[in-house]
Amino acid sequence: MRFEEMNPEQVEKAKSCETTEERMAFVKENGIELTDERLEGIAGGRLREFPKKDACPENKDGIHEWENTGRTRPGEYFGNLWPDKEQRCKHCGKIRWY
Repeated sequence: MRFEEMNPEQVEKAKSCETTEERMAFVKENGIELTDERLEGIAGGRLREFPKKDACPENKDGIHEWENTGRTRPGEYFGNLWPDKEQRCKHCGKIRWY
C-alpha cells in the first residue's frame, strides 16, 4: 500500500506513534511502501550532528539541552501525520525544529 492510501483509522494509529521504532513497526505491519526520502525521515536520517561551532555559549559543557516548547509544524516528510517539534535550549534559548 502507498502512504497516501491509508484509511482514517490507519492515519490515527500512525499519529499515535511517537518513537522511530513505533513508526517503523507501523510501516512494516501495514505494508506501506516508502520512498527512500520518507524512509530516511522515519529512520532518523534527518537528524544531523551539529558541528562543534554550534556549542551552547551558556552551558559550561558547551552542550545544548533541548526542551520541547509545545509548538509543532508540518513534518518535513509526513506533514501533519508526524509533525516536527520546536525545541529550545534551556541555557541559551536557541531554537531548533526536530
